[in-house]
Parts: sequence; C-alpha cells; structure tokens
Amino acid sequence: MKEFYEVTDSEALKSLAIAERVKILELFEDLEPRTAKQIATELGENAARLHYHVKELVRVGLLKQVDTRVKGSIVEKYYEPVAKVIQVKLQVMIEENAQQLSDVMFTPFRTTEKDLMRTLNRFVSSDQDVRKEYKNTFAFNVHEFHLSQDERNQFVDELGNLLHKYKAFKSEPGRRKFKFFDVLFPLTPAEPSDDSDEPFEDSEE
Repeated sequence: MKEFYEVTDSEALKSLAIAERVKILELFEDLEPRTAKQIATELGENAARLHYHVKELVRVGLLKQVDTRVKGSIVEKYYEPVAKVIQVKLQVMIEENAQQLSDVMFTPFRTTEKDLMRTLNRFVSSDQDVRKEYKNTFAFNVHEFHLSQDERNQFVDELGNLLHKYKAFKSEPGRRKFKFFDVLFPLTPAEPSDDSDEPFEDSEE
C-alpha cells in the first residue's frame, strides 16, 4: 500500500462528499483488508447498499481489491484503500469546483458529529457504572495561531508525525477506539455586517 494518494479526479472527489463512503475509508485505519460483508457488519449497514458504495470506491480508484479467497461455493473479495493517507489536491479542486470541494470538507464534520452525538447520548442515558467507562476519555480543544508559512508547515509535519505514532497502536485488550478530528485553515477577517457586538436598535420612531 502506498503512503499517500492525492485526489485530482472529480469522480473520486464526489465519493469523498458521500458520508457512507467516507465512513468506509475511515474503517481501514488499522490497514487490514476487508470484504464488503465485513465492512457492512462493522458499520452496521445493509450489506447490499454497502456493497454498492464499495464498488463505487473501487471504480474511482480510492479502494482496490487485494485478495480473493474461496470458501466452498463463496468467493470472498478483500479490499483496502489505495494508500494509507488519501488527500485532496486543494488548489486543483478549488479552481475546478469550489462547491464540490466544500461538500467534501464538510462531510467529515457531519460524520464526526454523528459519532460524537451517539457517544454522548449513550453517556447521558447510562447508569453510573457505565459512565465510569467514559472518565478521562473526552478531550476538546480550539486554538488560533499566528504562524508564518514555514511555521505552519512545521506544525503540520510535527502533528502528522505524532498522529502516525499513535495510529500504529493496534486494537487489543486495554485499548479502546477513539476518534480525533482536526482542521487547520486560514481565518478570513469578518465583515462588520457579519458579526457585530453592537446591540440591535429599532430605527422606527
């Protein structure tokens, strides 16, 4: 499996704007090949519907078939992502289709929100013993930085190395699965009309 794959094709970009397909790709964090049936089971999705999304990911080059195993009369096809890290070539996509790129960038927000709400709902509806499982498990950070381009690049590289270190840990007793989501973007100053601290005044006399 390659380390990086850069998306420059519009059809592949469309797949990254579909929540089900993003969830499929996220499932391969452990880099273990899976069949469409295994993917459906892990995601709790309908097998036939999930298989369609798998085929589409293969068609656009984001998933690839890596093995075939025969069990009796059943042929099992195993898939894995085309690379460990799939990223979008932003400049190309901005120039070609800014709206589609926006959909791609917001899809992880939506899938992460669903995952977070499912966990929070389980937490608040559980008894005290179950709540103990969640002690010291949540972390929340929002920061703003003033960085030169070189400092920005260094920050991204250091964060990438840190993530790579912890993603190497395999699932085993004593470890639970966490989801970490981050986005770094340059802030655009707000227009005065966008965000005003002035109280609303009725102009009618």
